[in-house]
Amino acid sequence: MLAALLLDYRLAVLFLAALHLGTAVPLAFGWVRLLPEEAPPFQIHRAPARRWSIYAHSSEDEETPRDPVAMVLLICVTASYAVQIPGVPRSLALSSIPTVIPQDASDWAWLALTWFLVVVPGFSAAYSLLRPNFLRVPLIAAGVLILLLWLVSPPLRAALEAVS
Repeated sequence: MLAALLLDYRLAVLFLAALHLGTAVPLAFGWVRLLPEEAPPFQIHRAPARRWSIYAHSSEDEETPRDPVAMVLLICVTASYAVQIPGVPRSLALSSIPTVIPQDASDWAWLALTWFLVVVPGFSAAYSLLRPNFLRVPLIAAGVLILLLWLVSPPLRAALEAVS
């Protein structure tokens, strides 16, 4: 590959590490947003008799609506990121899709799973961009960074393997 000839292995390690750590940050923020919020430490009990009081209705009491599609997309985007972590075993279909034409159903299923993991980050970023939800920013950031990781990591890994 051309990247193996042009890119120093130290820069490849730096770019790959920065991309992996940068992708993990929005995913962590997304998973933290799924956790329920804690109650404030000093709760002021409000008088139920006064309807006109400013304390009768507060924005703290409102529950933010949770989008189940956004939750499923966060799970799928996290799985797509987990496949890109170095050391996770990959099949032959992940490394050489154009050269290998699957012959049986299990290879076709593995190929479909690979393409699903590649397409889901882009779909989640587009979904969150078009439809506001409580995971909007983490899904957009993670989706774009994971797509970048899918595109850039093979040349960077080739530059790492060229050293050996």
